[in-house]
Amino acid sequence: MNDLAVLIIGGSVTGGSGVENRSKHAWRKALDPNHATVHFKGAIDPSYFLHCTARFVEHSYDVVLFDLGANMVAPGSASSLVELIRRVRCLANASAVGVVNWPGWPGGPNPYRMRWAANEARAALIEVPHGPELYSTDRVHPNERGHALIAERVLAYLGSVDASTRAVPSASYDCAAHVFEQCYPSAPEMPVVRDATGEPHGWQLVDDSPTPKLLHKYGWVPSSRCGAPLTMVVPPGDTCGVIVTVSYLASNVTGPFRLACEAGCACSPLRKWAQDMSDPFPIVTGHEYWPKLMKKRNITTNSTRNPYRPKTTHDTAFHLLRQREEACRLTVTPITDERVRIDALYVREPDAAYANATSHSPLSTFEQRRFGMYARRRGHCDAS
Repeated sequence: MNDLAVLIIGGSVTGGSGVENRSKHAWRKALDPNHATVHFKGAIDPSYFLHCTARFVEHSYDVVLFDLGANMVAPGSASSLVELIRRVRCLANASAVGVVNWPGWPGGPNPYRMRWAANEARAALIEVPHGPELYSTDRVHPNERGHALIAERVLAYLGSVDASTRAVPSASYDCAAHVFEQCYPSAPEMPVVRDATGEPHGWQLVDDSPTPKLLHKYGWVPSSRCGAPLTMVVPPGDTCGVIVTVSYLASNVTGPFRLACEAGCACSPLRKWAQDMSDPFPIVTGHEYWPKLMKKRNITTNSTRNPYRPKTTHDTAFHLLRQREEACRLTVTPITDERVRIDALYVREPDAAYANATSHSPLSTFEQRRFGMYARRRGHCDAS
């Protein structure tokens, strides 16, 4: 790779899953650590990196590599990857972008989603053979031979890159206008309301990582069966309206929960197609797309008999319109005794195009139309 400055954005494969998190066998170790910057997180889809993306791009890079093939399980993940590629290419001023096509589960749609995303975003596709002999025992991640093959293909791609001429994005949406965003990507950082004991009433912070010395999987879970809400303070921004995103653990055994805004703030669902599947509100079941996946793979819902129990962090987003100058409070309330885990919180201003479309769409509800009309107002939110 000579002196190329490389940025790697990936999921659990990048982190070394499949080789028992022994990082020395992870494919990324084949790159010169003096010239490679790596950001990875397990059990997420590409949308994770769309929140405050600039925090992952410290400076300009010659090449950006995306290794998220095994993470393309959520609805809309391919579109999220396209947006991520465009945004990072702009921020990094990269000459080249490569997409590693390790698909995760054999026989699934992931490799097709990766090919579509690479083509749509004008990125190079780095194809990787994925026969059964290259998988670890979980049939998702590569074993040591699989990691070695990924490294071989990546190094061959880097050897073909000519960074002498900087690439200029050919589409204006590669460098979209910046919108204000506040990110709380880790549960310990979230603005939760705590009681006199210093903890949220009825909730506790946990780390579900099987290897906490290597990485953490923090989240807030109910500490009792009383159904107490987890309350978060959404700090007031410059605009009266924001789009709030809550990240939660999704699986076929996750329990449902209700999202609500306290008095003085109005919340409503996003105005988009298939919103109830991709961004459920106010009720989140935690497994909106699991019935279809389970039927396709003949998976039982009994967690004690089900060997196939993938767990990933998903997002749901919704409108929040302040009707006062003070901060808003958002609550998450479990509906049953089943386990709920809340992982992160993100808040961003809506862009002008979305606000305008929402306010004028004949399909918008009264609350959605009101959000579109007043969301970008700055000041005097009590009149919205």
